[in-house]
Amino acid sequence: MMDRPSAAPDRLHSLPVYREPVPRQAARRHLVVRQSTTLGTAFVEGLEQPLLLNAQGRDFPSRLTNLLADATVGCHLYILGDETFLWLVHGQARGAGLHDDEIDMTLCTPGSRRVYCVHCGLTQAASAADRLHCIGCQVQLGIRAHFSKRLGAYLGVCDDADHPYAGAGS
Repeated sequence: MMDRPSAAPDRLHSLPVYREPVPRQAARRHLVVRQSTTLGTAFVEGLEQPLLLNAQGRDFPSRLTNLLADATVGCHLYILGDETFLWLVHGQARGAGLHDDEIDMTLCTPGSRRVYCVHCGLTQAASAADRLHCIGCQVQLGIRAHFSKRLGAYLGVCDDADHPYAGAGS
């Protein structure tokens, strides 16, 4: 689940805030997409006839596409996994026509995150480190505390503007 922007002055409003999943009482159908079958077991058991989809299952991409295409008014989507997984599924759900208030995201596992290089436009997987060597343009990036919901990624900018390609081979 994503919370509204934080009012805390030391927290940027663009950073996502995740919470534990809460069943939406008004939902007529609960759609649960999990990165792993072990995530959110207690939550799933508390839902009435949820439709489950696990990323570890066979044909996950096509099954997810079909699930989202068949979603009707009154469905609520719960996504559980690491940050990269959450935003990839969120992007597909938005593309299929679901609204943000019909989607809850729960960060269950630490893992990879995505970083968008503002220099070459490549979005790539990254760890939680503050720096990343871009595999697209070879620039050493500093990962900013700014998150793009549209891209589902943190922004990476040149860490040393005076020598942007200092580490790159010729």
